[in-house]
Amino acid sequence: MAIFGVLGLVVGLYLAFGRADWRLGEAMPTGLRRMVAAPVVGFLSVLMGIGGGSFGVPLMTLYNTPIHRAVATAAGFGVIIAVPSVLGFLMIGGDGPGRPPLTIGQVNLVAFVAVIAMTLLTTPLGVKLAHAMNPKPLKRAFAVFIMIMALNMLRKALGY
Repeated sequence: MAIFGVLGLVVGLYLAFGRADWRLGEAMPTGLRRMVAAPVVGFLSVLMGIGGGSFGVPLMTLYNTPIHRAVATAAGFGVIIAVPSVLGFLMIGGDGPGRPPLTIGQVNLVAFVAVIAMTLLTTPLGVKLAHAMNPKPLKRAFAVFIMIMALNMLRKALGY
């Protein structure tokens, strides 16, 4: 968890203080580089328990994608990341004492439905808010969110 916390801080610091001319390329990679990057972003996102945007947005901005387009794209591929993740967690055993009722594998169905319902309700609001913001404050707001998440991971990793 500490590794992911540090990685999250690096991503957040890049989004908050990175220069506009920092680029890995002028366009998103294609071919083999894309086939490697996509599963890595998805895998890291699943391990951290976050949507793909936390890694996907910074990666896309490093490849010259405008922040608004990067956020919209990440929202779309978040579903692609979530579906196999949920299926995997449904198949992982986890019978043990103290498990909440209506839990299959590692997925509590009540929490799952609540998260899906809130996502469906709040996503349109988030999209409107993101598109109403100028790119620089949007990038900084996203940076603050990621750094708070990363600091929480580091806190847990240190046992607090």
